[in-house]
Amino acid sequence: MATSLLASAAVIALAGCGSTEPTGSVAVSSTPVSTSADAKAATPDVAPSEPGLVVYASNYSVSDTVSRVQRALETAGAVAATVDFEKLAQGAGETIRPTTVVIGGNPKAASPLIAADQRAAIDLPQKYLVWQAANGTVFLAYNSAEYIATLAGIPVSSDALDGLRAGSASTASDATGSSAAAAEGTDVSAAPGYLVEKTSDASVAASIARYEAAFAAKNQPTVATVDLASAAAETPLRPTMVTYVGNPAVSTALVGAQQTMGIDLPARYVAWQDAEGIVHVAHPDIRVLAARHSISPTNPVLDMVAAATTGFTDAASGSGS
Repeated sequence: MATSLLASAAVIALAGCGSTEPTGSVAVSSTPVSTSADAKAATPDVAPSEPGLVVYASNYSVSDTVSRVQRALETAGAVAATVDFEKLAQGAGETIRPTTVVIGGNPKAASPLIAADQRAAIDLPQKYLVWQAANGTVFLAYNSAEYIATLAGIPVSSDALDGLRAGSASTASDATGSSAAAAEGTDVSAAPGYLVEKTSDASVAASIARYEAAFAAKNQPTVATVDLASAAAETPLRPTMVTYVGNPAVSTALVGAQQTMGIDLPARYVAWQDAEGIVHVAHPDIRVLAARHSISPTNPVLDMVAAATTGFTDAASGSGS
């Protein structure tokens, strides 16, 4: 998969970079890293069942599972980015349990969904979240093909889901050593207002460049930018790009509140040109994402993130410049 990575390594340890200081302070509720052996034995971890989340229990440590995900993705396609939220938290002086997301996959699996509806690009390439739960169990989770399709308005019966469904399950099984999922969130109903969308007065590439400039103006680093149309193998796509931006304070606060929130971080933005030549820019509503992971709607981080993400999309569209 062709990517433009504005980072020097596969693991994005953003907290160690001077340019990543957040523009505002965020109250963080820290999560203890470990518990006693007796507590682990008495209270086994239960695989979560958030909507659209497919969860595998891993037979390996977090670091080994992450490495196995990366190898599987590199064999099938490419790794766009790896973000270690625990390292980000440490850089901010906070503590959360080991939690890492790996973004990447095979363009052949993702392209049919994007061809069916370009809005699906906001959740592609696929993301694999690996984390250590409270009592030591290591889990891996990814978004089901049905979840991604439903949010984009694609019928779940479409053949476009087949490649992503099979590829994601294969990667998860290879990475965890588990042959079947421990849990699957079956509620994949469309979330009203999932995407905050505007039209842009510039090309897709120029709109993405505006996003990146807006990130830089707020001292927030671009984690990765993926040109999905260029990466498409056998399925021709209209111009479609997605970009990711990191904010260590925000990710620490939200992942600290609920580890599965890492599947929806770092923040992502999409730009695409439709069949009529109109360019659209969009991002997911942070409140919808938080509700998916049972994060309180009164969490003070959400209003700040909602304002910032809307500002970035305004800038990308040309209405905020």
